[in-house]
Amino acid sequence: MISAMLTYRRVPQGEAVLGHGAYSWVFKATELESVKTVALKMSRVSKKVKRPMLQHETRLLQLLKGQAAIPLVYAYGQLEHFEYIAMEILGSSVAEHLNGPGAGVILTTLAGLEHIHSLGIVHRDIKPSNLLCALDDSTIKIIDFGISKPFSHGQPSKYDLLKDRRAIIESVSWASLNSHSGIELALHDDVESLAYTALFLLHGSLPWHLRPRDEFQLRSQEIVRHMKSNCSGKDLSEGFPGDLLDYSRSLDFDQLPDYAKFRHGISDGPLDWTPCDPQTLTCILDEPQLEISEDEDEDDSDYYAFLAEDSYCELDLDMWDSRQGERDRELTLPVEQEVYLDGCTPLIVQVGR
Repeated sequence: MISAMLTYRRVPQGEAVLGHGAYSWVFKATELESVKTVALKMSRVSKKVKRPMLQHETRLLQLLKGQAAIPLVYAYGQLEHFEYIAMEILGSSVAEHLNGPGAGVILTTLAGLEHIHSLGIVHRDIKPSNLLCALDDSTIKIIDFGISKPFSHGQPSKYDLLKDRRAIIESVSWASLNSHSGIELALHDDVESLAYTALFLLHGSLPWHLRPRDEFQLRSQEIVRHMKSNCSGKDLSEGFPGDLLDYSRSLDFDQLPDYAKFRHGISDGPLDWTPCDPQTLTCILDEPQLEISEDEDEDDSDYYAFLAEDSYCELDLDMWDSRQGERDRELTLPVEQEVYLDGCTPLIVQVGR
């Protein structure tokens, strides 16, 4: 049974925006009865969409709650034109604190991943911008569970990214080699992405980071795949975190990472890393010559016509050009679990300004 029905009011626009992603914006808002200030994540989606993204993310936050690295979730609702999650307000990302305690960040995140993995979930998008600082202490929070999914046992699925003209699941700079190769992601792929994050915090950059903004997506993916596959962790960093990268790549699809091994290794080292310039890695900086057509053959007209059926026409319409379609069917929990988790979450019944 749902415990409460809540009404929120967004803080005036000038001071309200906390962040945004491909399909969502995050605003500061207030719950009217308790006067609690929250981060209100909202995404434009038609009510015809039966599997909205934020609903899935809310369920995962409820499933994973109780561990220090998991953000608190207060409520969820799908109303006309939009769906919403009310969550705790967090601070800036670790990407903005490169001179901070890098080892402490990785220790906290590793503990969070161990908890997430123990419940059978693969995050699939670990990167610096998804690791936020709590407002009241130094706790690191893992955010953005929109593409997280239950771990699949058995043989991993695989597809050809170039042949199928598909984008990789994760963000290119932080994606594992399996992601670049179209192989279904497992627990150790999160650890590989964490290793890239640790290397970024240590060096302030990665050799393949920040591809040209106008570069064709498939070309970026293939160039970065080539660069990653031609270097080892040792090429990027002696000891930790290079060892973490090599270890993550050595694991089989269904093999559980040894979190304690690296937790002890980090604890034995200095808690603050001194950022330094990355070594020149000429062996991986040579970009491959690629023959990739940039013509798009797919006809998406029916899909975009479906999205355009929504009649929303408020003054902030230009913020909502990107709208959701149906989330992938693989981003689904067992029905009984979804029903239970929905029942644990207070319902947002109104959002005003």
